[in-house]
Amino acid sequence: MAETDGARGFVAPGFEEIRDAFAADRPGVNAALAVHVGGERVIDLWKGPDHREDSIMGLYSATKGAAGIVLAVLVERGLLDLDAPVARYWPEFAAAGKQDITVRMLASHQAGLVNVDGGYTVGELIAHAPLAELLAAQAPLWTPGEGHGYHAVTIGTLLDELVRRVTGTPLGAFFRREIAEPRGIDVHIGLPEPDERRLLPVRPVAPGRMPGGQGLPPFFVRAMEPGRSGGPPVAAEGEPADDLLGMRAFRAAGVPSIGGFGSARGLAAMYAAVLPGADAPLVGAATLKAVTEVQAAGDDLVLPFPTSFATVFQRPARFAGPASFGHDGAAGAQAYADPDLGVAFGYVTDTPSGMGASSITGELTALLAQALG
Repeated sequence: MAETDGARGFVAPGFEEIRDAFAADRPGVNAALAVHVGGERVIDLWKGPDHREDSIMGLYSATKGAAGIVLAVLVERGLLDLDAPVARYWPEFAAAGKQDITVRMLASHQAGLVNVDGGYTVGELIAHAPLAELLAAQAPLWTPGEGHGYHAVTIGTLLDELVRRVTGTPLGAFFRREIAEPRGIDVHIGLPEPDERRLLPVRPVAPGRMPGGQGLPPFFVRAMEPGRSGGPPVAAEGEPADDLLGMRAFRAAGVPSIGGFGSARGLAAMYAAVLPGADAPLVGAATLKAVTEVQAAGDDLVLPFPTSFATVFQRPARFAGPASFGHDGAAGAQAYADPDLGVAFGYVTDTPSGMGASSITGELTALLAQALG
């Protein structure tokens, strides 16, 4: 094991500049970086006063990438049709004019279900079924398919219920059984109790009290603020929701939108498993193309900046190349794959540097592209 300026782990020859940039970024911050190229891990680094070799962290919305891979696997196996109405699999979802919303629309933030009338509690989010029932009964906040807006939290519940209807098991359990455990991928949607010892707490993301005493971080309720989508804030009175990831009940629940936990090594391995160069890739080329094609792009009806989504995956330019797909997280995590370059990238940190991916990930990605020539 080598150590350079606080970075521990290894890099393959030719990637030393990436190691140096990673090591120099924000001294004292716990972080980890892993990269696969052509099916081989070429970077596996970690740093910080508390980060051990086997540490894991909260992933926030980088969890959505795992949910996207679950959907891709179901498409590959012929269990899910992206162009079928969601109601084919989840009949109750047809209520309130949602009978024509397709799986593709739902998974690309076009369904207009960023919240429910009257809001929902953290307890309902954790329990899953109560919020799924509320979303099934909810009328869309805009005409589905005529715009898109980031469903920061609710997309996890929506996709989880869809997977339950198709497979009979929660999305997190399917991910563990069919993807993570067989391939040794250190990503968890629903953190097992024994893995608590490895957990490095992530500093809460922009904690703040919302109007009426609600306590979710503003990033998660932005979609629900009056004047943005017409919906009310999430109700969380009486619950310690300023730091969701600090609640054991939340960590155990397996919320597929923001409730994943894992390592940079695990994130990179997860994305490497869907690339053509993988040993027995999880999906074929046709499925990979179908789930990574851009479905919605441009002005976001929720976020105050343009966004671009494939089926669950983000398609922003800050990834490695034009074919890249992945997802970042509010506390700084970022993970993506690029099938053209054969690259899979995972980064985690316990200290946000803003909202979304850490600022260092862009520099690391640029250095990676340079190293690949």
